[in-house]
Amino acid sequence: MEELIQTGLAPFSRSTLEDAARVSFLHRFDTKFVMRSDGVPAFLHAVKDDYSVLEINGVAAQSYNTVYFDTPDLLCFNLHHNQRANRFKFRTRKYLSNGKIYNEIKQKINTGKTIKFRQRRDEFNIEPPILPAQNDLAAFDGHFEALLRTNGYGFVGHLAPSLHVFFNRVTFLNKRFAERMTLDLGLRYAYGGVSLLLNDSAIIELKREKGPEHTVAQDYFRSIHKTPSGFSKYTIGISLTHEEAKKNRFLPRIKHLAYERSAA
Repeated sequence: MEELIQTGLAPFSRSTLEDAARVSFLHRFDTKFVMRSDGVPAFLHAVKDDYSVLEINGVAAQSYNTVYFDTPDLLCFNLHHNQRANRFKFRTRKYLSNGKIYNEIKQKINTGKTIKFRQRRDEFNIEPPILPAQNDLAAFDGHFEALLRTNGYGFVGHLAPSLHVFFNRVTFLNKRFAERMTLDLGLRYAYGGVSLLLNDSAIIELKREKGPEHTVAQDYFRSIHKTPSGFSKYTIGISLTHEEAKKNRFLPRIKHLAYERSAA
């Protein structure tokens, strides 16, 4: 990561949080690509003239710390596994660069658009980052339950922490039109006393308010014959950490992932 930041990002111009606010896109279309980490330098070289890099406090790579919630029978996970067009995820995310913390509902609707509902919170009190299954949402944060009810998710019922996710993210802003692009590296999962590091995967996501546009990033992936991927950090993480989860549809993706498993 350090070498990537120092060399691969050096040619990019820089942007600020104020610039990024204009393309925050709580309602958006997403397109994802997954590649090996050693392919990232060539990708960055190809897009360096069309994107700027978001810097916060002089740092380009931001660390994210996220707890996901699900029902005891993994409703959110199973909706995705069963290819439901309308599905949702619940999480609390801490942005380590500025300390801000949000409760979030992330909903995918049948048009392919992603919608987010967010609520600011002041604490993030599950430490260490290995989740015991018996912790419930009410014990973790009563305000989250209010967010669910306010946005029509009171029907979901009991929720408990289901996965802890860490990763480093570099955010890029398209110089020519309203698009945000993210590059995620160093993805790590934790649950039930086990930690897994995906040490050779990079996830690139294009985010825009309208449908697909013709971009330099998309041209690059076409040139290397790589098509968009349905990679979901949450579903892959549940598949790797929850033995009881039905995961047949995700096995072809998992078998191509390199990861290190260790005790927490």
